[in-house]
Amino acid sequence: MSRFWTRFTRQLGDAVFALLPTLPYARPEKPVCAGDAVFARGLTAGARTDGPAAFRDADFSIPCGCRTALIGPNGSGKSTLLRVLAGLVPPQSGEVRVAGFAPALGRSRVAYLAQRPQLTEGFPLIVRRLVQMGTYAHHGWFEECRHGDEAVDQALARLGLTELADRPVHALSGGQLQRALLARAFVQGAEVLLLDEPYAALDAASREIIERFLFEQGHAFTVMMATHDPADLARFDRVLEIRAGAVTTRHACAGHDHRHA
Repeated sequence: MSRFWTRFTRQLGDAVFALLPTLPYARPEKPVCAGDAVFARGLTAGARTDGPAAFRDADFSIPCGCRTALIGPNGSGKSTLLRVLAGLVPPQSGEVRVAGFAPALGRSRVAYLAQRPQLTEGFPLIVRRLVQMGTYAHHGWFEECRHGDEAVDQALARLGLTELADRPVHALSGGQLQRALLARAFVQGAEVLLLDEPYAALDAASREIIERFLFEQGHAFTVMMATHDPADLARFDRVLEIRAGAVTTRHACAGHDHRHA
C-alpha cells in the first residue's frame, strides 16, 4: 500500500508541475484596441476606498491611440485617477473600463509607471532582466522565460539602453530607470500606458528618448500622462483637467489626429 501511495503521489506531483506552466499568468485578451481605450461614467474615487473622494461623477473617454495629458494642481487627484485605471485602487462608485475591461492587476495590455518607482535597493537585478519581466504576462506559472528574446533587444535599443543591459538596476539614474520601465512595457505589448509625471527630474537626454518613444509615428499606444508642464500640452491630442473634485475635458482633437505626428 505504501509503495502504491508513494508512486501515486509522485505521479500526481509530476502531473501538476507539468500543468502549471501552461496556466496563463493573466487571462487572454483580444489584441486589437477598438473604440475607446478608456471610458468612465459617474466615476468617483479617492486615494483610499474609505477616505474622502478626490473627484466625483467623472465622465470622460479616451479613444484608442489617443495621447492624453492629465493636468491639475498638486493633490487634485491625478495619481489617484491613474491608480484607479491601473487597478491599484478600486473606485468608490461609477463605471470604468480600460481596454474593454474593468481595471485589474495583471493586465497584459495595460502598463502603469508610478511617479517614484519603488525597487528594493541592492536587489540583484540587471536591466535586461527587468525589461524581460514584461514577458511574464504571456507565460504560464513557473514557465521559463526566453532569455535573449528579440523583443527585449529591440526594446533596449529603442530606449537607448543597449549598453546598460547588464548594469544593476539600483545603479541607474532616474531617467535610465524610467526608460527601462518603458522598455518593459514595450516588451509586455501594452497598448495603454498610464504614466505619472514620467518627466519629473529627467535629464535632457532621457527626456528626448522618452518623448520620441511615446510620440513617434508607428506606435499605436494610448497614453494617459500626468504632467505639470504647460509646454508639454501641445504634443497631446487630448487634455483632461482635475480641479476642485471635477474631471473635465479641456481639449479633444476631433478624431485625435495626432498633432505630435
